[in-house]
Amino acid sequence: MGNQRTRTIRQEIMDCLKNDSMTIRDLSQAVGIMEKDVCHHLEYIEKTVRALNKRVHVAPYSCLDCGFKFRNRKKFKKPGKCPKCKEGRIAPAFFSIRP
Repeated sequence: MGNQRTRTIRQEIMDCLKNDSMTIRDLSQAVGIMEKDVCHHLEYIEKTVRALNKRVHVAPYSCLDCGFKFRNRKKFKKPGKCPKCKEGRIAPAFFSIRP
């Protein structure tokens, strides 16, 4: 009762991304949903902003051990491990909405 939304979760995520670059965790905390749900919403937000002649910009995930950058990754979800060195220490990606 006391915590009702006036805007949809996707609208709130889009507002966050228009103002700043944020990680999945940052978005999760700002909107109050689980991280895995943020990834799901980002897929649909990408389609919505494309219709507005904008795009979801991704500063890619990177390996903390060898520095490998996941540049061509199509999914928003964090990768499990690095394909180059096989380690699982992955730095978060940053997302934003740009023209």
